[in-house]
Amino acid sequence: MSGIAVVFNPKKIAEQRLARLFPDATLMRAEDLANIDPDLGEFDRCIVAGGDGTLRQVVQHLMENHIKIPIGIIPVGTGNILARNLGISLDVEHAAKTALTGELREIDLGKAKIPSKPPLFFTGIAGLGLDAKIMEKTDNRLKRRIGWVAYIEGGIRALPAKFQRFWITVDGAEPRRVKVLTLIIANTGTLPGHVELIPDALVDDGNLDVAVIGPKWIWNWIDVLGRITWQNRFIRPLVLGRKIMDATADLKSLEYLRGKKIKVESETKCTLQVDGDPIKAVDQVNFEVMPKALLVAC
Repeated sequence: MSGIAVVFNPKKIAEQRLARLFPDATLMRAEDLANIDPDLGEFDRCIVAGGDGTLRQVVQHLMENHIKIPIGIIPVGTGNILARNLGISLDVEHAAKTALTGELREIDLGKAKIPSKPPLFFTGIAGLGLDAKIMEKTDNRLKRRIGWVAYIEGGIRALPAKFQRFWITVDGAEPRRVKVLTLIIANTGTLPGHVELIPDALVDDGNLDVAVIGPKWIWNWIDVLGRITWQNRFIRPLVLGRKIMDATADLKSLEYLRGKKIKVESETKCTLQVDGDPIKAVDQVNFEVMPKALLVAC
């Protein structure tokens, strides 16, 4: 079989609308992905209509079944992290055109392996600590009503945040012990609201980027917020600006690491989130980049 498969989340977009946009495509609900016949590998292209969770679900299916076909993205979710980082329009009509005719780009994937469990694949961001707790606390109904702003409400409900102790090993180097609020392991660096959390992260550089975040006092929080909003966006791209920011950075509040393999061990059980999907009771995760594992129309 050839042609186009459209895998969608019916809570995010109506099937009738997709049928009008892609009249010759085969439509599949994401919840039925494990039982589809024919398999996605029988198609020339797969278009994903949903949020980051739906995209991760499709990518998980592709990787588990060793399928590499071009994918397109109709970003109708809350965060739409990968779409934002690839410059894909959040307008459904424009995104549909890009999904069909956009230039194909090979991008990296992240893999998160919890001992004795199958690997989890992610396109955007994984996190432990406060970040994962926010994802766990965010109300899905509120996300559908107000979009990514719902994460702010989830962040409030995740408070008070507690510092956690992690051991981090980057590419087999000496393990480092850190006491932080959250760890971010990312394939992408830009968040909704023009937040440049990890400004040097690229989706095709063959690396994973890590943000070690642990502001202790209110002035540390102000510094971190300033860095990930306007400073990383407007000052860091300048050569002199980067030098000044690096020289004055408070590494206890926000530090960046980079590597191909990242091992994270927690001294207590905690929650891991992978592209927004929480996994509870985790104390060790081995992260690894998978270079150029996904072909995306953008």
